[in-house]
Amino acid sequence: MRTFAIVAALAATLCGYQQGDYAGTHKYFGGDRKEFTYTITSVMQLARPFDLADMSDDYQDARLIAQDDYTATVEITYYPLNTNRDGIGENANWKRDYVGMTNYLAPTPTENWDAQMRTDLLKALRADGIDPEKLTDREVVTQVSRWLKRRSRYTEAFTIWYVHYPNGKPEVHPVLRAAFDREKRAAGKSTDQEMFDQEVLGRSMFYGRVHGSCTSYAVYLATVMRALGIPTRIVFCVPPADSNDASQKQMLFDGIHHNQVRTVVRHGLPRSGFSNHLFDECYVGNRWVRVNYDVVGQNSLDDAYFGMLTHILTTDSLSHVPIAETWGLRYAAYDMIGPGLRLSSVNPYRLLRVSDHFGARAAIANPNVEDEELRLVTVKEAYWKDALPKYVILQGGDPTKSDFYIGIREFIPRYIGQMRDFEARASHAFVLTAPGHPDLKAALSGMKLSRGTEYQMWGVRIAEESRMDVARDVEYAIHPLNTSEVYRWSVTPGVMVRAGKD
Repeated sequence: MRTFAIVAALAATLCGYQQGDYAGTHKYFGGDRKEFTYTITSVMQLARPFDLADMSDDYQDARLIAQDDYTATVEITYYPLNTNRDGIGENANWKRDYVGMTNYLAPTPTENWDAQMRTDLLKALRADGIDPEKLTDREVVTQVSRWLKRRSRYTEAFTIWYVHYPNGKPEVHPVLRAAFDREKRAAGKSTDQEMFDQEVLGRSMFYGRVHGSCTSYAVYLATVMRALGIPTRIVFCVPPADSNDASQKQMLFDGIHHNQVRTVVRHGLPRSGFSNHLFDECYVGNRWVRVNYDVVGQNSLDDAYFGMLTHILTTDSLSHVPIAETWGLRYAAYDMIGPGLRLSSVNPYRLLRVSDHFGARAAIANPNVEDEELRLVTVKEAYWKDALPKYVILQGGDPTKSDFYIGIREFIPRYIGQMRDFEARASHAFVLTAPGHPDLKAALSGMKLSRGTEYQMWGVRIAEESRMDVARDVEYAIHPLNTSEVYRWSVTPGVMVRAGKD
């Protein structure tokens, strides 16, 4: 009965969260702007928090298809080849012109700057050669965002999603108290306030020179910019698909036919887990401009941020979003949420369908991208498990399940899931041969070792029926049993593996 009451209370909170109406599709040049560029159109189901009124912007259009008490199904049209960054202007009279934008300047429970902080901030900036009084708004945002990133340290503690603000002050949500306390103990803190100071409250983060996750940094940056007189708000974004569902990822890749765009999306899509990103928008040159840490003019297409960012919500303060009751609950207590909020995984979104369109009035080049993904890999080295070089670090997985390791020549920069994606499509089977000895069957063990350009290695395990036939101190040639014409293994001539100790 107690659990039911808690879930019912949370559901009531969610249902009470108001959202705006659909803002409508933008039209340019007297017609649909889709015909003047390349676009991707998807249909996604989103669980709160989201605001349909925020979802149509310079990077995407949104159209509501359906809605229930907990979710909305939305058609999203992305403009990945936009040139928004080229259009960023600047205003030398920003202090006078922006003073009336009080919603995005005033202190809030999280972005809680005050007059003393403003005085101390200006003093610190001037000591480092930055005088906002003499700069345009664009110069202020560019220089101060870089300065902030340099002067603060990162804390791995993550409690900001477990906090709500019922009386205008941060409090730990009762349902999420256990999760909050685990993080507090791990961080070596004794009070809730210590945790709030290092990742929830912007003023305290400024004085402590500390910040937490992207959510925390967005509050930190917004606090400082508002104290200077730059209107600032916070943007919520999610990936274009739930990476915990392999079918959604494949649907996304199959639906994108612009080779460079597909490459960026493929490289940037998260491996798995709970994925989202928050950053800021500052009012620069009389328009809202995305500021992601110190990147002024953050694009939606970026292999460092999910491949393609999907904008779902904008807020004047983190404290005005029921994040504890939505993302916090999903992240820390997923088993407690009701069936209406369960989509494809813990993530509050899922991709339902996707297509793309080359505009009839746009001449868009579409050359192939050589390094879009690993397709033909070349085994350049092999080591028995007791002979791995010292520079190779065993990380994750169970090392006892691998008998030897094979390293490949190929590496694609900025593509964190390349080994995983190749493994999902290529054969896992190998045969080891040595003159005068029985052939050995083997297969990938699931172990993957990677350190960028230094090495990329797979663990391989001898099949149970072949283990008694392994000849110690004998060199075996490696023969992959390829089953795909596209995703294939090859082996550099002369590469052998010497069977060592058990």
